[in-house]
Amino acid sequence: MKKIQRRDFLKAMGLATAALGLTACGGSGASSASSVSSVSSAPASSSSAPSASAQPEAAEDKAAPAGPPVTQFQTGELTIGDYTFKAQYIPFDVRREVGGAHHLVHADSYRGNYFFSFYNEDNEEQSAKIFEYAIKDDRMTPVAEYNIDGSNAISIDRNGILYAMDPFDVYCYDLNSSDPEEPGDALDYMGSCYSSKDRDLTVIYWTDSAPVLVQDGEYTELTLEGDNEIGPFCSMPSLNLSGDELLTVGEPDSSGDYYLAAFDLDGNELARSSQPVGSFDAVMMKRPNGYLLDTGYVWELYGPDGTFLEKSLPVGEHETLCQLCGDFCTFDVFLPLEENAFLAVGHHGKATEPDEPVVFRITTDF
Repeated sequence: MKKIQRRDFLKAMGLATAALGLTACGGSGASSASSVSSVSSAPASSSSAPSASAQPEAAEDKAAPAGPPVTQFQTGELTIGDYTFKAQYIPFDVRREVGGAHHLVHADSYRGNYFFSFYNEDNEEQSAKIFEYAIKDDRMTPVAEYNIDGSNAISIDRNGILYAMDPFDVYCYDLNSSDPEEPGDALDYMGSCYSSKDRDLTVIYWTDSAPVLVQDGEYTELTLEGDNEIGPFCSMPSLNLSGDELLTVGEPDSSGDYYLAAFDLDGNELARSSQPVGSFDAVMMKRPNGYLLDTGYVWELYGPDGTFLEKSLPVGEHETLCQLCGDFCTFDVFLPLEENAFLAVGHHGKATEPDEPVVFRITTDF
């Protein structure tokens, strides 16, 4: 791994993001097979940090927004190959509406509570906040709101540092400080971020560059094993930090086929999928029996070495995700719980009404 002095890293990333910004002008973004019908960018922000307020506002002090009631789901079970997935719906006490982007909901957990960013291009105030919830009586109950814009990505490390990403920067907020809305640091970078809950480690990545590890105050570019531009890939649209592994989906060549690959934190390849995955934009997590991928309307299972095991059938057929969740939902985030369970966070909507965030507790033997 190559260590980067923070000053040099900021300078390099500033030049890289400026070049990317120029390249993006006049171009059009590619849409994912797993996306909703339209994809748009989050509102651009300035390079300076958002203004801070004195304290986060308690959610219970705010009036509930007007609108339709929270959707209720009758959940069930789904069998994929030899494994069973059972869903428990955890509704929000307050309905939030989302819309306008591909990944509409970002989420992470800290000290037993859950932090969400709900992006809605028609509601700038909501999009510029982070919402903290606790699960009480099998419901998502509001705890606090923070004036922090996390419309592109959020993650929280084990020390309570919240990384909130806008299109060209990542800001760091200390949730344990007297003013958690005042950013303590800023990094000129773009992409997505994932934080470990059992070590001082956050990974930041962008599709066309090597991942960067933020560890013990140092920024390190991680060289992945392989002979291509990014380890084994020429592009890597999806990455996730799951346990002690980096899960990636990338394109080895220009064929349009994308493969799952898992790496350790030194960049050594641990597993590679035996066949192309269903989408380049995957929600992923490591499980005791292998790897789970949501590739857009379908869940795919892979063994510890990357061997394809089975997948759910497409919407409209038997044994689909609709059977598990009672209706069609698009998932944005998987959050680990105990060994046999995780939270699936996403959004649900109908043509006649705006989408809303949804959370399911999934219990499984996979």
